[in-house]
Amino acid sequence: MTVTSIVLLFSFFVLFYLPAIQGKTLLNNFNKDVQNQANTVALGVKIAMTEQNFQGVQIAMDFVKKDPLLRFVSLIQIDTVWDANHATYQTIKNVFKTYPDQKKIDMAVVSDNSMVVKHADFDTPTMKGEILLAFSTKEIIESRRQIRATSLFFSFLVFSIGMLIGFGLARSISVPILKLRDAATKVGRGDLTQRVSNKSRDEIGELGIVFNKMVTDLATARQELENSTSELIIEKKKSDDLLEGLKQTLADLKATQEQLIRQEKLASLGQLTKGLVDRLLNPLSYINNFAAVSNELLHESQELLAADKYTADEHVHQEVASLFALIESNIEKIKEHGASLTRIVRSMDKLLQNRSELFIESDINYFVEAQVITYKNELEENYRSIPLKFIQGPNLKRFSVKILPAEMSLVLVSMLNNAMYALHEKSLKDLHFHPKLTVETQYGDNYVAIIIRDNGIGISEGEKKQLFSPFFTTKPTSKGTGLGLFLSQDIVKTHKGTISVDTQPDAYTTFTIQLPLSNSPEMV
Repeated sequence: MTVTSIVLLFSFFVLFYLPAIQGKTLLNNFNKDVQNQANTVALGVKIAMTEQNFQGVQIAMDFVKKDPLLRFVSLIQIDTVWDANHATYQTIKNVFKTYPDQKKIDMAVVSDNSMVVKHADFDTPTMKGEILLAFSTKEIIESRRQIRATSLFFSFLVFSIGMLIGFGLARSISVPILKLRDAATKVGRGDLTQRVSNKSRDEIGELGIVFNKMVTDLATARQELENSTSELIIEKKKSDDLLEGLKQTLADLKATQEQLIRQEKLASLGQLTKGLVDRLLNPLSYINNFAAVSNELLHESQELLAADKYTADEHVHQEVASLFALIESNIEKIKEHGASLTRIVRSMDKLLQNRSELFIESDINYFVEAQVITYKNELEENYRSIPLKFIQGPNLKRFSVKILPAEMSLVLVSMLNNAMYALHEKSLKDLHFHPKLTVETQYGDNYVAIIIRDNGIGISEGEKKQLFSPFFTTKPTSKGTGLGLFLSQDIVKTHKGTISVDTQPDAYTTFTIQLPLSNSPEMV
C-alpha cells in the first residue's frame, strides 16, 4: 500500500505536476534567453553607434540571425518630437533596420503562444532606440509534448531515464571541458581570439567565464606591449633623425670652420701679396708701354732705312734689316709675355679680393639665360662662328637658388671661355668639324645643375687630375693663367655646391655645377 501510494503519488507527480513545472520553467528560461539575446544585440548596437562603426551594427544584429527559431529582429529608432511651444512632446518610433529584410514589423506586437517578443532599449549620443526581438515557441511546445510523452512512460522506464539523465549530465560536463581544452591549446599557440561559449551557470560555466576573461586580459596586455614597442620604434627613429641632424650640423660646422680658416689664410696671403701685386702691375705697365714705344721707334727706323740714300747701300740695308727683324721679334715676345704676366697678376688680384656676402634669391634659369645672352654679345671675333645654345630645364615648382650674382657670373664666363677655346682649337685642326656648345639647367629634388657641354678637344686623364689646381692650364702661357677653374671651384664651394667634369679626349667635355635649392637641407 505504501508502495502503491508512493507509486501513485510519484505517478501523479510525474504525469501532472512535473510536466506543468517543467513547461513553465522552459518557458521562463526561454523568455530569459530571448531577453538576454535582445540585451546583447542592444549592447552591440550601442557600442557600434557610439564608435560610429556602422558595420558593427550589422555584426551585432548578425548575432541572432543563425538561430532557426528567430522570427525577426528589428532596430527601432525612437525620436522625440516637441510641439511648437516646446511644452509637450510625442515619441515616434521608426523601423531603422530589420531582418528578414522584406518582413513588415508591427511595433506593437506582444508575446503569444506561438512566439516570444522582447524589447531591449539603448541610448547613444547619435541615436536612441530599442531592439525588438521575436523567437518562435515551436521548440517549447514540442518540448512540452515530449515531456508529457516521457512522463507517461517514466514509471516504467525509471532505469532508462536515469541512464539518460546520467548520460546527459556526462555530456554537459565533458563537452564544455573538451572545448575548454581545445581553446586553451590554441591560446597556448598564440591565438588570443579564442573564446568558450557556455551558457550554463555551474562551475563549468564559471570556469569558462574566467577563461574568457583571462584570454581577454592576455590580448589586452599583448596589444599594450605592441603599442609600447611601436612607441619605442618611433622614439628610436626620432633619435636616429636627431643624431643624423647632429652629424649634418657637425659636418656643416666643420665645413664652415674650414672655410673660415681658408678665408683667414687668404686674407693673410692677400695682405702679404697685395703690395706685391700693386708693385708688379706698375713695372709691368712700364714694360708694356716701353715695348710699345720701342716698337714705334723700330717702325720709324725701318721707314728711315727705306729712304733713297740708304736703299743703295746693300750692305747696310742687309745688316740693319736683319737686326731690326730680330729686335721686332724680341719686342713682340716682351709684349706677349708682359701681357700674360699682367693677366696672371690681375687674376691673383681677383682671387684675393673680398667677395660679397649678400646671397640673392634667384631663378637660376633667368640668371643663366641672361649670362649666356650677355656673353654672346661680348664674344671675340674668332669665336662668333661657334653656336652657343641655352637649354632651359623645367622649373615646375618655381624653385629658387641663393647665389652671389657677380661671382657666379665669373664662373660661367670662365667655363664658357674654356669651352670656346677648345672648340676653336679643334676647328683650326679639322676644317670639317661642326662645333657645338650648350648650357643646360636640370632640376633635382634638392639641387639644380648647370651643365656646360662642348664637343671640343677634350682633356686627358693626367690633365683632369690637376684641372682645379692653381696655376695649372692646358692653354699656352700667353692665353691662360691657370686660375680660372681654381677660382670657379672656390666660388661654387662658397655656394655649398659642387663642380665636376666628365671628358673624353678629342670627343667632348662636360662641366656640371650643382647648387642646392634655397629650401633644401644643405642650404638650410
